[in-house]
Amino acid sequence: MRSAPVLMSAMLVAAAASATAQAPSSPADTYKDAGVRSLILRARDARERDIEGLESYEGQLRERIYVGLTASRFRRERGLFEQERVARLRWSADGERAIQWMGARRAVPIVGADTRRTEVRAEGRMDQAGGDVRAELREELPRELLAATELPAFAFDPSGDRLTFGDDWALHPLSDTADAHYRFSSGDTLRIQLPPPATDVVLYEVRVEPRRADFHLVAGSLWFDAASASLVRASYRPARAFDLALDEPQDAEEVPGVLQPVQAEIRYITVEYSLHELRFWLPRRFAMEGEASLGRWMRIPLTLEWNVGDYRVNEAETELPVAGPLPPGWSRRESRVEEEDGAVSYLTVIVPETDQLLSSPELSEDFGERAPAAFTDDEIDELRDELEAMLPTYQRFRPDAAWGLEHGLLRYNRVEGLSVGGALDIPLAPSTTLALEGRIGTGDREPNATVTLRRGPDDRFWTLEGYHRLQGMGDWADPFSLKSSLDNLLFGADEGEYVRASGLSIARHSSGARVRWSAEAFRERHRGVSLGTDFHLVTFVGVDSVRSVLPADAVDLSGVRLTLGWFSGVDPNGLILTGRLLGEASTGDAEFRRLAGSVSASHPLPFGLAGAMEVGGGTIWGGAPVQRMFFLGGAPTLRGFRSHEVYGPTFWRARAEIASGFAGARLGLFSDLGWTGERSDFTLGDPLVSVGVGASLLDGIVRFDVARAVRGEARWKVHLYLDGLF
Repeated sequence: MRSAPVLMSAMLVAAAASATAQAPSSPADTYKDAGVRSLILRARDARERDIEGLESYEGQLRERIYVGLTASRFRRERGLFEQERVARLRWSADGERAIQWMGARRAVPIVGADTRRTEVRAEGRMDQAGGDVRAELREELPRELLAATELPAFAFDPSGDRLTFGDDWALHPLSDTADAHYRFSSGDTLRIQLPPPATDVVLYEVRVEPRRADFHLVAGSLWFDAASASLVRASYRPARAFDLALDEPQDAEEVPGVLQPVQAEIRYITVEYSLHELRFWLPRRFAMEGEASLGRWMRIPLTLEWNVGDYRVNEAETELPVAGPLPPGWSRRESRVEEEDGAVSYLTVIVPETDQLLSSPELSEDFGERAPAAFTDDEIDELRDELEAMLPTYQRFRPDAAWGLEHGLLRYNRVEGLSVGGALDIPLAPSTTLALEGRIGTGDREPNATVTLRRGPDDRFWTLEGYHRLQGMGDWADPFSLKSSLDNLLFGADEGEYVRASGLSIARHSSGARVRWSAEAFRERHRGVSLGTDFHLVTFVGVDSVRSVLPADAVDLSGVRLTLGWFSGVDPNGLILTGRLLGEASTGDAEFRRLAGSVSASHPLPFGLAGAMEVGGGTIWGGAPVQRMFFLGGAPTLRGFRSHEVYGPTFWRARAEIASGFAGARLGLFSDLGWTGERSDFTLGDPLVSVGVGASLLDGIVRFDVARAVRGEARWKVHLYLDGLF
């Protein structure tokens, strides 16, 4: 087998002359050469043909789908939905279809529900709610399988078109009207050498280029069998991401500003065929990956895969129990299915008894780990890089302007007061954007501006940034979040500390399925800020709790920063691990190095309970300014204490929790410990300590805690936040 970048063969060039007269008129630049024109015309004809000589096939299908939920500041991703199904399929040219389900499993990890977990722990009732949800899933799944009349991601008909997925959201490159919207060029040639007397199999690649950056057009690579013009491999992605404001502006007007922009990116769709009996190209594997986003903080990743193996072609006999008696507990349903083109087929669905279906050995052992089912990680990385290079290098859609709650441009704190911002995103290419942001507050009345050049997809991109802005001190909390702004406005509970930073940075960001990291080189000037306002609504009832601003050191710094976050596991019924690492090296007016890290683990416990622990620590070498110290206090580090309650060049912290086992809604107890000081004074014996009770929803996405500081300044604190330990 060998592959080389060549033009279409002379045989295709000769065939193009006879096809030209029959082809509809198209722009002069549609086809880069006559060979590719001939092949596309033959491929369009091949779409309408059945596979001659194919009377039947059987194969084993494995399908997996995963939907998650995460955010830029979350320590880990939550699983919204996961499903795996295995079936034996049969298709016959006479219209007979059959599905025998061999195994199926479904989970809703965010509430801890999994069809394979059926027990309600006899030792207590703490897991009763989880048991009820799991029982409902178990009852629904077999009924749904029996009622199925199609497989949404897989078409029975071997000659059916698998280039498109889902509804007709994109213009098909092989449609009759495609010439006005695409350009086609020759790509590689692949020759598969077979022993005589068999004829070598020759495959030709056609590269598809959209004429404009439109979500409804695709960029990609199509491979065809030279002999039959049958599609044997396709990889593509939309010419740009879906943007609700651009593509469905009327619907966008109904979305609250805090959830805008609403976007969705399909990173790849790929499908491959395999050759059987040297005559028939039958579907082998399929995969797609995408991600929807709400605002600039919530992400919903999606992956869908299937593969088909163990093919049996043109065998008259079948082992599927399409007729006759079934084993006890099995079900069978027969139905008549009418296709959109009027064709009629007859479908038989067989479902085993529930326990056999849910515990089938055909199900994967790595279910719940987001492991690839059809393609390897290396294949996906290569595919994504290839498709990224095929995107159009121009844009023809308008810049995106935002203000107020959109993009988090409205905030309130004790330095700026009410700060209103505006942003303008100017697309320069499908993966390159120039972003401008400006804001000013009623308190300090200091203009802020940021100019960012960003290149790359959402999950791996470069930024070049110049800025003059207010920044928060500390590594754990976000003082500019909507929740922080509401606390500040209502109660004067601004617990952030701030510094004015002016500078230039270049950074690389990457966000994979399990690992997220960024590396940044910067030069900054830091200046202190002062209290800009002490107004908050509780002032009207005689409470004044606004504290002064911690003075920042005036320094010029140059250096590098690294952040790394990772997690393992999305099933709260199993082990979940998370970790975070921070590093910085700076020079200039202050020379120092900082290193900090934390790890956490959660796991079910006996008696229907669950437990979690987290430990962290860090230290600084050199003379760091106050704004680069380690701060403890608040929900992320030390509940029961104010945010940034204590700080120093060295710290350690720990927390432990025990709660009810049902991840959908937990109630539990916790204790936090922490210490800061000089490294020479390091001790484990005199920490700040708090205890409390907490409640969480949806695997810790929403968390509410009431904590009491029992060592240190005694006080009660209430914490409402996102992304709890569990």
